[in-house]
Amino acid sequence: MALAVSGGSDSVAMLRLARDWALTHHPGLQVSVLTVDHALRDGSAEEARQVAEWAAALGFAHHMLQWDHGERPVAGIQAKARVARYDLMTDWCRERGAGVLLTAHTLDDQAETVMMRLARTASPESLAGIWAEANWKDVPVLRPLLGSRREALRDYLRGLGQAWIEDPSNLDTRFERVRVRKDLAGRSDGTPLSERLAALAEASARTVREQSSAAEAWLAQWLTENGAGVCEFPLPPFQALSEPLQMRILGRIINHYGGGQAAPEPEELRRLAGWAAEGGGAQRRTLGGAVAGRRRGAIWVTREAGRIPASPALVPDCGKLLWDKRFLVEARPGSVIEAALGRPVSLPGRVPVHARRAYPVVSQPPGVVAEARIVFQPLLGP
Repeated sequence: MALAVSGGSDSVAMLRLARDWALTHHPGLQVSVLTVDHALRDGSAEEARQVAEWAAALGFAHHMLQWDHGERPVAGIQAKARVARYDLMTDWCRERGAGVLLTAHTLDDQAETVMMRLARTASPESLAGIWAEANWKDVPVLRPLLGSRREALRDYLRGLGQAWIEDPSNLDTRFERVRVRKDLAGRSDGTPLSERLAALAEASARTVREQSSAAEAWLAQWLTENGAGVCEFPLPPFQALSEPLQMRILGRIINHYGGGQAAPEPEELRRLAGWAAEGGGAQRRTLGGAVAGRRRGAIWVTREAGRIPASPALVPDCGKLLWDKRFLVEARPGSVIEAALGRPVSLPGRVPVHARRAYPVVSQPPGVVAEARIVFQPLLGP
């Protein structure tokens, strides 16, 4: 288990609580403390060393991770630092076998996140805010303090005589989160606004889970997948769904059949759902690395061949490669894999030309007699 500890009050409270929890429930558990030095301001390295001292006093191993960002970013600093921080910590977890990463997000962080997103969107995915359980680069990320107020955690630390570090960037009103934090601090009528915003996040997360479950059930019933890398679903049952559910189903399909590229924006999915449900007009649409088309009262989706990286892929020494995040190819090491594009491929059944163009072609080294094995990885599993 790894703890993300910056030295602020929230993460230091998590550090102390984790130590008590480990001693009581899992005395043999190996706990590592990770601090990322973003090197964006003077004193950050010294703060990381202070965290290391606190961690050592509690019997935890400490590791400082350095963000090598080149020149200081001039825009979107907090967003870039966040991505770098999670990348560094989850990479460390995977390399060292740490099964889970804990972060110290609080109810106040949740409220600030929802407040910012309310100004931009009303989608349940966005208003769900910070998830208590998430995943970053295949590493589980847990937020055990998401229901706790920051001031309550500080009271806990004061009672222990435990200091923490105040990050000066938390007072810099150039950052939207700081402005929102100040705004929320000045509001309270009955139930504090922060708690109402956190409740909205919880309700939105519940809606997302319910819609996701309904989408999976629909896909299991109606989606047909072909080993050529194309899927199809009938139009009438799709048209009977609500727009949010149509969007969620298409989002799942596009993510898989588009090669796992960046998730489409909600408005893009809304337009695609409208096109699919209307049953007329243009015969094809592209989105997120996938192409969708109509035929005989159904919608098919496959990979957009032109979005597949042009550079060939080489089969490594193990003899296996997941190509384009869609096909598992087993072939002699050193074999070259490319998209068929205009080259002929032999595929059974009636397969759209777009799927044929996006199918892998394997060129093995001279003298290899055995054919390469190509297995499509379906959305719904084997």
